[in-house]
This record gives sequence, structure tokens and C-alpha cells, in this order.
Amino acid sequence: MSDNVLWLNMLVPKHVLLDEAEIEVKLKPLHIDRLQLPKIMLKDPALKALDQEAKPGDVVEVHRFSDHAGTNLAYRLVVEE
Repeated sequence: MSDNVLWLNMLVPKHVLLDEAEIEVKLKPLHIDRLQLPKIMLKDPALKALDQEAKPGDVVEVHRFSDHAGTNLAYRLVVEE
């Protein structure tokens, strides 16, 4: 689904599903675990547009861009409800 029109909108940040090894590497320097992350619902359109299927407990990296602040990474825990 990488050709999904959702990603053509410049206001929709890139979402990347992380594997277990990446989660450890990215969260350890922040001194947090996945349960402390803000949540993203499984039915979120950005998750449905990913090439991989997300499931509850997965972690998504959100790549945001701002003209003033540059690139910003955010992490979200996938939850069912």
C-alpha cells in the first residue's frame, strides 16, 4: 500500500513500524519503555497505509518536519482501543 494517497499530503508525517531490535535501540537512550509512549489507535489511517500490518504492542516512529525546527522523531505505541 505504499502508493496510498495519504502519503501524498505534505501534512501527513511519515510513519515507520519498528521491529523489536529497533525499539530497544531507539528507546533505551530516552530511558523509557514502550508502555510510557503516547498511544496511536490501530484504526488510525496512517497505520492502515503502512506497507506492514501493525498490531497492538507495536511501536511506530513518526517523522515530522518543520521549517523552523527541522526533523523531529516521535514514537507511538499501537493500541486496539
